[in-house]
Amino acid sequence: MRVTVVDNYDSFTYNLVEYVSDLEIDGERPTIEVLKNAASLAEVRDTDPDALLISPGPGHPKNDRDVGVTMPVLRELSPEVPTLGVCLGLEAAVYEYGGSVGHAPEPIHGKAFPVDHDGAGVFTGLEQGFRAGRYHSLVATSVPDCFEVSATTDHRVPAADADEPAASRSGERGASGDAESLVMGVRHREHPIEAVQFHPESVLTAVGHDVIRNFLIECV
Repeated sequence: MRVTVVDNYDSFTYNLVEYVSDLEIDGERPTIEVLKNAASLAEVRDTDPDALLISPGPGHPKNDRDVGVTMPVLRELSPEVPTLGVCLGLEAAVYEYGGSVGHAPEPIHGKAFPVDHDGAGVFTGLEQGFRAGRYHSLVATSVPDCFEVSATTDHRVPAADADEPAASRSGERGASGDAESLVMGVRHREHPIEAVQFHPESVLTAVGHDVIRNFLIECV
């Protein structure tokens, strides 16, 4: 199996590569190629991938400088080549297919949260409420109809300061202190595209190898 990783210049990219290389699918370890998001679509296509991984990364998917070839890959290759997006990879998939991405209730960098999921796709056989590492300040705020939400987490908005109105802290997200459901996974209804907001390659995600394994098994 040939796996091509689109690297959005993130320190976690090679953790993902290591997780893929640790696995055997049908008795063989995948062949992995990593391309920076500055590569051209033709260069990604020329790797002839059986699977695509879209890495995490800094920035917003609306900015070409942040995502580069990620967007044309999602639009031109992912309808045929099974694709897993991670963190920015999820945000890019949602944005490219017509959804919106905005600020999370608060930035989260290196904390584990329980994840509820639909038990399908990359979540096949995983326990409900498994804890997953979150490292993000953006989140999918509107998911397009072509995607179904496959996983969520409940995030409790911090209480506002006594001298600050609750609305100024939580905006339209509800009263201060309320729990808000955030998108942690999406799955395209027709194309072989899945994405997760959390980091399966983080040590904070106990089932990270299982998520990657489930994805690769679907690619066979």
